[in-house]
Amino acid sequence: MKHWLIAFSLFFISFSALANKCAFRISGGELIRCGMSKIEVMNHLGQPELTSTESLGVNDGFGHGGQTVESWSYVAVGDIGGEYYLTVRFAESKVIGIESEQVNR
Repeated sequence: MKHWLIAFSLFFISFSALANKCAFRISGGELIRCGMSKIEVMNHLGQPELTSTESLGVNDGFGHGGQTVESWSYVAVGDIGGEYYLTVRFAESKVIGIESEQVNR
């Protein structure tokens, strides 16, 4: 029984960590999350302060190409207060990842 409890706890903790990496709640309660389009993100956060584009991988000539990832950077106010450096990553015009770090921490 003790082993099942430990396994369940580890699973729950790891699942929670993964879920948080693809969502960020901004001031006002709106949620920026994976799968959103660029237009949806722009409606909530406005124009990004900085953008960059990276090409990951290469085209091998057999129909398997690399992936282009676009990053938009913001200074956003979080729902729990405080400013955050927020980077939203897009592939094929959809959010694939979100990174946040509290300003002055």
